[in-house]
Amino acid sequence: MVRVGVVGHRWLEDVATSAFVASRCHDYLRSVSADARPVVALSALAAGSDTLFAQAAVALGIPLSAVRPFDSYADDFSTATARHAYGELWSRAERQVPLAYRSRSEEAYRAAMRWVAERSDVLLAIWDGRPTAQTGGTADTVAHARALGRRILHIVPAERRVAVHG
Repeated sequence: MVRVGVVGHRWLEDVATSAFVASRCHDYLRSVSADARPVVALSALAAGSDTLFAQAAVALGIPLSAVRPFDSYADDFSTATARHAYGELWSRAERQVPLAYRSRSEEAYRAAMRWVAERSDVLLAIWDGRPTAQTGGTADTVAHARALGRRILHIVPAERRVAVHG
């Protein structure tokens, strides 16, 4: 079995950037699923990159395991469209993992991102590559995945570039 997880930007610059990210997620998941081993997709289903990845997995018939960082996570989505996409993907997940956090916090996000990274054989990191001080963000999670020796497929949306690490 190959477990493919995702972390990444919530806000992508424009429609073309979103289309690039969706295409790379779909292409990568399709190529991995072409092997004889089964594939499982892991995501926190956040708006943006996570949603595009999870939608690609569902479209390809790849089982989805979703983690919910905190009880009121659905309220964290800023638009009705994003909330609807989250609800749809959560309901389609074959495995739903609600974490024990009651409300939004850096700790809850960090726990969810680590849940994804620690269970992934390959981590799709969809972000600009810039370090930040934010606990539980993409840079923090990628550093954790690197420390674990995970293979990382780094998709840089604005540059339309993909790099493989590990």
